[in-house]
Amino acid sequence: MPKISLAGFKDPVRRPRYIIWALVAVLMIAGVMIPVLGVTSTRWFCAEACHKVQDDTITAYEHSSHSKISCMACHMPVNANPVVFLLHKAEALGELALTVSNNYELPLNGESEIALTMKETQCTQCHSLATRDVTPSPGIKINHETHTDKAVTCTLCHNRIAHREDFTLTLTDPESGEPNKKHADFMSMTACFRCHGLEKEAPAPGTCLACHTADFELKPPSHLESGFVKKHGEVALEVQKEVAEALKESGREPVTGETKAEFESWNEESEETLGEMLPPVGAINECSTCHRDSFCTDCHGTPMPHSAEFVEPKDVKDVKGHPAQSKVLTKKCVMCHGDNAKTHFCDKCHHGEQVDYEYVVSKPWATQHPAAVAKSGVKSCTAKCHTAKFCVDCHKGKNVVPASHAKKTWVRPAKPTMTVYGSTPASATALHSTAAQDSVESCEVCHGSGGVNAPFCKTCHKLEMPHTADFKKFHGQTGRKNPAVCKNCHGVPEMCSNCHHLGSSTTKPWLQVHGGSVAKNGATGCVESCHKQTDCQSCHTKSKVIPASHKSPTFVKIAGSKLGVHAASFQKDGTTCTFCHAGTAADLPNSKFCKTCHKVPMPHVTDSSKEKFPHKEGFAKKSYTKAQCTNCHNQVFCDSCHHAGSVPAKPWVRYHPTIVKKSGAQACFECHEETYCSNCHVNLAKRGLIN
Repeated sequence: MPKISLAGFKDPVRRPRYIIWALVAVLMIAGVMIPVLGVTSTRWFCAEACHKVQDDTITAYEHSSHSKISCMACHMPVNANPVVFLLHKAEALGELALTVSNNYELPLNGESEIALTMKETQCTQCHSLATRDVTPSPGIKINHETHTDKAVTCTLCHNRIAHREDFTLTLTDPESGEPNKKHADFMSMTACFRCHGLEKEAPAPGTCLACHTADFELKPPSHLESGFVKKHGEVALEVQKEVAEALKESGREPVTGETKAEFESWNEESEETLGEMLPPVGAINECSTCHRDSFCTDCHGTPMPHSAEFVEPKDVKDVKGHPAQSKVLTKKCVMCHGDNAKTHFCDKCHHGEQVDYEYVVSKPWATQHPAAVAKSGVKSCTAKCHTAKFCVDCHKGKNVVPASHAKKTWVRPAKPTMTVYGSTPASATALHSTAAQDSVESCEVCHGSGGVNAPFCKTCHKLEMPHTADFKKFHGQTGRKNPAVCKNCHGVPEMCSNCHHLGSSTTKPWLQVHGGSVAKNGATGCVESCHKQTDCQSCHTKSKVIPASHKSPTFVKIAGSKLGVHAASFQKDGTTCTFCHAGTAADLPNSKFCKTCHKVPMPHVTDSSKEKFPHKEGFAKKSYTKAQCTNCHNQVFCDSCHHAGSVPAKPWVRYHPTIVKKSGAQACFECHEETYCSNCHVNLAKRGLIN
């Protein structure tokens, strides 16, 4: 990068040349900058070139009385020096960047900051109050000298004088997509009350005659409309809503006497301008421009709008709540809400919304309240308005019993729910019990406090309700000692069996059905929970009853290779057998009882050979006999193993020739000697049974 050297200005030879070129450069820069600064300061450039995003602002400017005045005349300080002028242009370059990047917000100058900070000289450079005749609108009095003395600049009131927004705005915010909003007009009465006020501490007076002539119509047009009195509350609430939104957007606090006192102490040496201290116009309650805070209270008798404490008092006796105040403000309440006998305003809330019930205006409450109480419970009445004594006094005085008490199922259900063993507990189905579960407070109104364990309830129940967690530990003893107490609620046949006995019936005694349940589910559950094994033995022995399964013809043995029922039952749950036959499930097969039939160890022992049971060797040594085997097995059982292809319905001797012809006799010699076949065939031939 070439270096700029100033040594030539010191050299007598080169100095004239350096001076000439320096003057040429200055003239060239000036030749460019002066036209540029001039063009960028014209009305055309502001309106058409650079500030195209200000279409609405320019249109408003063209609608004003200042449309022939250049933009710079108001937007540049009076008698600004070149440095200030250049700084202003540099600052405007930042706005150009926002315009090009579409990163601006609408409305531009949203809170009218320019008007709030503009100096008085911006206006007085053209307008002089000393020589200018002021003509305010009819009925309005304005003392401009007083405002000037208080440092109230022109634009604090006349903020839209150069930009009249008397048309529909056209721009749309590039970020939110919402249409452009009009600016607040400081010439409105609410804007005046940024300084003026009806309170003593206000910086400026707010009485009517301070600004208006005696013949001025003080009521705004809205107040003259028919029916305004009835809808003025809605208007006031809407105004309050707008005030709250304006405060939220501006981040300001509501105007107070302390804030207004700061206006009086302000002086021109303060870093903050008077305009910047003023609250937003939207934050001024329009109603307060004519009415003091006490105006609403004087008429309504209570602060408006109603406070949360007034609408929902924690205690009905709270003097701030509407129950207590309504007794002394009866005439005031009807002004807005009408006579309850006609409008049912109170009923719709207290006998409707408050108790989750749709109040019917055409019916007396006395005929409706049972349905409301049944739906929401009596607590909805006693928690807010009435005492329990109120209900008792009325019911006793009129000798009225709730209709629910007269139903047949009030004390006991027609068909109570039953426990499903292991899955579903019995649930309360009697109407009085379900009513108590829904709202025991309703019961306490007549039957006294204490809930389900009140003295009244215990007259029948005797026991604590609902049953305690440890009730299972002693309920059997309680039931045996005084079964009538249980039957007060559980008056169902086999109620105990329904819970204790898996597979029980609600109509048949357990003794009639327990055999099938034990056969299906086993008896292990019985002895684990309640019984001893000896209970089964003593009962069956005393009654001379054997299980139905023992009577089956297949209980001992079944034709073919299948196990007898007794063997299959033992394999499924051998413990069941021990209830009658002494011994454990593991030892029982070789007990004295089983060996009476089996004779041999059970199950059959095995040896190292492939045989499941070394019966060949046993038969050879005559330690096993065929009679022992036939206790469990028949001939078909033997044939099924030894004679491949045997048919259970036919003796082997009759159809084995067919098998031998087809497969040969070699397989037979695994058990028989070759002479075994000859011996049988020769003997049969001699007897003429075969050819």
